[in-house]
Amino acid sequence: MKYSVVESFAIRTPQGHIVTLPTGRVLNLTEEQAEALGGKIRLTDIPADRRPEFKIWLENDQLRTRGVCDDLAGEIIALTADDLPLQAKLLRLHVGRYSGPDWKALVEDWNERSAIMEFDGNMTRQEAEYQAAILLRLLAFLDELRG
Repeated sequence: MKYSVVESFAIRTPQGHIVTLPTGRVLNLTEEQAEALGGKIRLTDIPADRRPEFKIWLENDQLRTRGVCDDLAGEIIALTADDLPLQAKLLRLHVGRYSGPDWKALVEDWNERSAIMEFDGNMTRQEAEYQAAILLRLLAFLDELRG
């Protein structure tokens, strides 16, 4: 079946090379291969109502998924809303924008957004940082961002 990459990720080839697959890349995969990639891909040319149902759950603080979703970060955040340290760990492990070069850009966005909210929104610095973290889906990282 054909799948589109919805979140860029790195994968090891059979020859041992590491290749980064960009968003939008189309792949021919078996159902088992697709399941192993979790929410990083989605079926192409298949209407959303015909895609396999997406399921997400935790087993001993390990993320488990079945099917394909378009917003893995949102699903993780909803699943772990009451456990922010676990949320941060899972986001870093499974969603590329929470690590590497994308993380630096996200931190810059948070700094800029919180500064704007503080000055233009007449908020305290603490409230502006908190609101910016919620807006950018960074609440689990708020202590780290402030430190």
